[in-house]
Amino acid sequence: MDTNQRKSELLEKYMNNSCTKQEFEEFMELIKISQDFEDFDGPMKKQWENARYESIPHAVDWDSIYNNIKLRLWALKKTKVQFKFAAVIVLAICTLTFILYKNPASTDHTLYLTQHSGAAKTKVVVLSDGTRVTLNANSDLRYPQNFNAKTREVYLKGEAYFQVIHNVNKPFIIHSGKLKTQVLGTTFTVSAYSQIKPMNVTVLTGKVAVKDELTHALAILTRGQSASTKNGKNDFEITSLANPEDAIAWMDDKMIFENSDLETIAFKLSNKYGVTVKVTGNKLAQQHITAIFQGQNLPGILNAITKLTHSSYTVRDNTYILY
Repeated sequence: MDTNQRKSELLEKYMNNSCTKQEFEEFMELIKISQDFEDFDGPMKKQWENARYESIPHAVDWDSIYNNIKLRLWALKKTKVQFKFAAVIVLAICTLTFILYKNPASTDHTLYLTQHSGAAKTKVVVLSDGTRVTLNANSDLRYPQNFNAKTREVYLKGEAYFQVIHNVNKPFIIHSGKLKTQVLGTTFTVSAYSQIKPMNVTVLTGKVAVKDELTHALAILTRGQSASTKNGKNDFEITSLANPEDAIAWMDDKMIFENSDLETIAFKLSNKYGVTVKVTGNKLAQQHITAIFQGQNLPGILNAITKLTHSSYTVRDNTYILY
């Protein structure tokens, strides 16, 4: 067996965590005597290409991986291997971790499905456990075809109303941007359009735990309570709604704006009517209004808004501009 073949074989064993102490020492010795980095190009390329097609273990022991990396980097330090050669080993250790992060679903072989609701449309999705999700316009839901794990986890972009089937043994978790919402069985809405701030969770029945994974803020909400993120604040802004069902008015073709700014209203009108609505000028965009609209067309709503805000609007190429 030539040297390159041996390097490839040892590298494969190293990445699979199956090399013996003697093979590890042999691998270290090959690194030390290598004249340049190119000695490992062939074996590394082969391992990198093959890794894409290899199955990933069902369970990954991250603690063992972490400790293994620390141990072997310590061994590299002990052998005083030059940095450029040590980089080869670090890359070898990290290759499997990189693949797992790039494709997290593959760790448990779960088949994920995605549903999308277009502009001016809503969509109902029934999950395998019977949970019913109603997507508002321009929203995406990514979810497992079957809930085989210990938790029921889905991923939302946009806004949705969840009617979660109770299962005390399998908490239901929604990932929506930086928000993580956990329940056992209840009804609530999550609004997490990437273009809109703040993000919001409103509970209609039951109890919900919501966490901001960036600031680590945590709130426990019950019926009628709403938690919103707010720029410049680490904690949620908690409010109570006199009529929690207002949070799902969009399901009945109704739009309820309670002290909402025009920038947010313009975005929601864009989604509902499948057009672009813009507000020019920061002062106008930050004006707040309270109004309820149902069964009205977009020009009718804009006429009412401009009267309330003493502004006007024009239409250019299917874009409605408030000024």
